[in-house]
Amino acid sequence: MKKFFLLAAALALSFQFAVAQTINAPTELEAQNEYPFYIKVKWNDNSNNETGFYIERATSLDSANWEVLGGVGQNIRIFNDYWLTLNKRYFYRAYAYNEFGRSDYSNIDTIIAYGDTSNYPGAPSDLRVTKITMTSITINWNDNSNNESGFIIARRKPGDVLFEYIDTVQTDVLTYQEVGLTPDNVYFYKVCSYNLYGTSDFTNTVSGTTKSSTILVSNISVLSEGYFLSNNFPNPFNPVTTIKFGLPARAFVNISIYNSAGKEVESLVNADFNRGIYSVVWNANGFPSGAYFYKIQTDAFREVKKMILIK
Repeated sequence: MKKFFLLAAALALSFQFAVAQTINAPTELEAQNEYPFYIKVKWNDNSNNETGFYIERATSLDSANWEVLGGVGQNIRIFNDYWLTLNKRYFYRAYAYNEFGRSDYSNIDTIIAYGDTSNYPGAPSDLRVTKITMTSITINWNDNSNNESGFIIARRKPGDVLFEYIDTVQTDVLTYQEVGLTPDNVYFYKVCSYNLYGTSDFTNTVSGTTKSSTILVSNISVLSEGYFLSNNFPNPFNPVTTIKFGLPARAFVNISIYNSAGKEVESLVNADFNRGIYSVVWNANGFPSGAYFYKIQTDAFREVKKMILIK
């Protein structure tokens, strides 16, 4: 019986490997100009076991220039590219994929979407990461137009294949901070400008890695008799301080840091904890001197305390 199960497992693995090797590549990929000013990419579907297709785009045939532009589901053979710059040459290719692997690439097609760009906004440039915390990344860029309605921010998360458009900012705003990120993860960003006539080309792509997770220490030898939030130590501090809190029972805990204007600048703790006493360390490197507030919140307890950062 044991030999039978081992043989069955080997056959299953062999079948999965075979499936991974038999995803047929799409063929006869073609890029077409469509009105008003987008490119339709279509291809022939030669497989019957794909989960979907990914479409890649480049501005040259340099192997490092290709970027995943978008994806479509099973049996879909068309993708519309709206995020492009007129009068600029693009190259397209596609491949099929499923949970076991992916196909080879299709052929490559190239096209230019011609049009009047006299009223289009100029593309921003020199995108850069200017500040990183455990849960936030701030980016800045240069404005090269005088007729934009605003800017679109695109971001790719860890493990994602595609960029997604996460937010917009108004005209002449040249900075953006994304909060609520996961510590110790890399995120990628790019920005374009837009107005009623269309969108500009994207900036360069930049990446930022959020800082490592906060240090949490549980004092298991002493159980808390009630909820409490201690004064941070040291205070004033530069740039590291420790905050201690206690829980009389299991609870979901959120501890956040706020600046003097009441804006959340860091999420220190956002997790479930058993009964006990814990210490959390905040590293304020990268934050300016001044007064800050830290708040603990559970279903049954909430308290706010003040601390001073001096550099």
